[in-house]
Amino acid sequence: MSKEQMQTGFLLELDKECRQEHYERTVAWFKNVQLTQSSFRQLLEDTVEKIEEPHIKDYLHTMLEHAREHEEKAEALFTIIGHKPSSVRSTIGELMGKGRQALADVIAFGGGAKGPWQDLQQLYISNYNSMSAFAVAEQLGLALGIPEILDVTFSVIAQKSTDALLLQECALEMCSKSILYKQSF
Repeated sequence: MSKEQMQTGFLLELDKECRQEHYERTVAWFKNVQLTQSSFRQLLEDTVEKIEEPHIKDYLHTMLEHAREHEEKAEALFTIIGHKPSSVRSTIGELMGKGRQALADVIAFGGGAKGPWQDLQQLYISNYNSMSAFAVAEQLGLALGIPEILDVTFSVIAQKSTDALLLQECALEMCSKSILYKQSF
């Protein structure tokens, strides 16, 4: 290869079958995005009702609005590559959210926590799971050269990062009250 040939770029074109296979693999991942986001939203819906402290309840209500928007954006990812979202994954995600609630109760019982602290802790973990799923979707958008995917994922990841910090702060602020003083909040 000559020096001139090495300095010029070249385009490698993928055939239609290869591109379609990449889309099918991407759809499989988008189903995970949908599942983790619906799980987070369900757990958040159930947790908001348990919180009495007005500031935390207000934060969680705002976060719930974001979560519903993020769920819509997870479904929008499918449309970008010409597919339909999975209704089954949303339902499974909601069941997983309920399962996380049960896990939180077991953890709280074993650790002696009282009130909804354990739910905040599970929300924190669930939010990170969903944020990570969106981040992988973003990387798939980059790899496939589809900027519309990034248009969806970038803002979701940014908001979920902010939400993660807020959930961490709420959980840490309330852990002593819940564990040491056996008080709800």
